[in-house]
Amino acid sequence: MTTKAPVLTAMTLTLLTAPLARAQDAQEPAKSASADLNGDGKPEAISLEWDEKKDQFVLKAGGATVRGDTSGNEPIGVTVVDLDSGDKRKELAVHTGETDYDKQARLYAFDGKALKALGSVPALTEAKGNGIILSDSWQGFWNRRDKFALDAKAGKVSEVPQELYAVGVEATVKQSFPLARSRTDKAAVAMLAQGSRIQVLAAAPASKKGGDYLYLVKSSTGLLGWATAKDLQEKTEGLPFAG
Repeated sequence: MTTKAPVLTAMTLTLLTAPLARAQDAQEPAKSASADLNGDGKPEAISLEWDEKKDQFVLKAGGATVRGDTSGNEPIGVTVVDLDSGDKRKELAVHTGETDYDKQARLYAFDGKALKALGSVPALTEAKGNGIILSDSWQGFWNRRDKFALDAKAGKVSEVPQELYAVGVEATVKQSFPLARSRTDKAAVAMLAQGSRIQVLAAAPASKKGGDYLYLVKSSTGLLGWATAKDLQEKTEGLPFAG
């Protein structure tokens, strides 16, 4: 499916304002804490332990206990988060993994009797109490931002799918290469000139299985087309590879 030109023009004006830095959690994960989780005015004692033999973490809050698998990753700690400031409750996030490729924040709610799993996000970057979680993960030279939403009635957190991810970085072409008309039409809409500046506006998964990306690029002449990750990595310079 080919994207209409007005949409792409609007993206040119907006996507370069995409977040480039990864935000950090305001609260550092710890192995123990105390907080009123169910809104009864009484704080619950919270603890997180690691059962190495079973490759599981053990999360306790009040008199409730829950176990979780971590694929061999010992948990870093637990934080108290407020996913919905409209209620009096707080939630718990168990953090595992140390890189952008294995980070997970597993979320739990406490109703006064039991801990219930709400789901997980790759990294808990931002939760301001509006039922929305923003999750950042570094993709080599750009920051992928995913959105998750809390369904209070269903008691779960689910991803809000995006067709494109904002990138917003610039580079210089060191070897000429073409931009494709669309993600499915490989015919060239532009041939990037050596030494010209380009803007990488957005990324889209190259396939439904995930993995690599295709990138929406604006040429120095104002044309928009799609480039492969390989072309950007091998035929440009100045991309902010870090993280």
